Amino acid sequence: MTSLSAFATDLNLWEIKDFSIQILYGILADSSKYYRSFEIPKRRGGNRTIHSPYPVLAQIQKELLLILQDRCGTSEYAYAYCRGKNAIMHASAHLGCDELLTVDVENFFGSTTRQQVHQALLGASFENDFAHLASLVATLHGVLPQGASTSPLLSNVVFRPLDGRLARLASHLQIKYTRYADDLAFSGDKIPRNLPKLIGKIISEKGYKLNPGKTALKIRGAKKIITGVSISSGTSKAPRQFVRATRAAVHNLEKNIGKLSATNILDPLAYERTLGKINYWLQIEPHNYYAAKKKKILSEAHQRFLELGAGFNLDNYIENRA
Repeated sequence: MTSLSAFATDLNLWEIKDFSIQILYGILADSSKYYRSFEIPKRRGGNRTIHSPYPVLAQIQKELLLILQDRCGTSEYAYAYCRGKNAIMHASAHLGCDELLTVDVENFFGSTTRQQVHQALLGASFENDFAHLASLVATLHGVLPQGASTSPLLSNVVFRPLDGRLARLASHLQIKYTRYADDLAFSGDKIPRNLPKLIGKIISEKGYKLNPGKTALKIRGAKKIITGVSISSGTSKAPRQFVRATRAAVHNLEKNIGKLSATNILDPLAYERTLGKINYWLQIEPHNYYAAKKKKILSEAHQRFLELGAGFNLDNYIENRA
């Protein structure tokens, strides 16, 4: 039987500042007292609720995550929250397809329950008492919270059996299947038109359901974008809308950042956001000349600007470097 002291020892919790068995007991009894909740806007409208754990719980979850990473495997079909995998690889798995179906699991973390986490940890050969305590530490109001470091990995572990079933269905239909978090993708020469219904039936057995507003079937000749990567041309490319937005951001930065003064202050995060877009572009298209050139110029110019202060004119610097 795993006592609280033994659990704390297994997770090396005694090294955490301000940790005590009383705090661990309080978390297990009512973890809601150890979270701060707030909302952030979604890209496509609406708000997403984030539950951010207080430092002591965050550190406990971090230690738990280290143990879970060593013991819990994820399916070969999962591309999010996995070492060595990313959204670009997820999209690239579907290159060359004639038809593409993308579906979204609604409220993915919020539909993954403590009981499911407990069972998944038992399946990973953890003892029952450890699995029980870990499932309490990692959940809020009985489900995985958006904001806890353990939620991404545990969502993959819980969904692993469903990945297997969906992959077998795809194999039977002679199509491909991959998943990036709550985004499921199926591709092949021909997608059965009743496939969303079959998917919904399978995942509903574990308490999940599809978001009908995010189901999309793309046939031959249609624009195909998966997790922000365009595969329409047969190679992975940044979507045109993203490229246009990034070029506009670069142009605006080149035009305005050199005009900074005490009374004319540019958004201090503008450079970081723009460089982030360029870096993502280069992840998708490593040999893109424009993106590579702008990254080099803006990086050098920004560093020079920081050194010389607001009197540095970036426009002249870029003109001399072009």
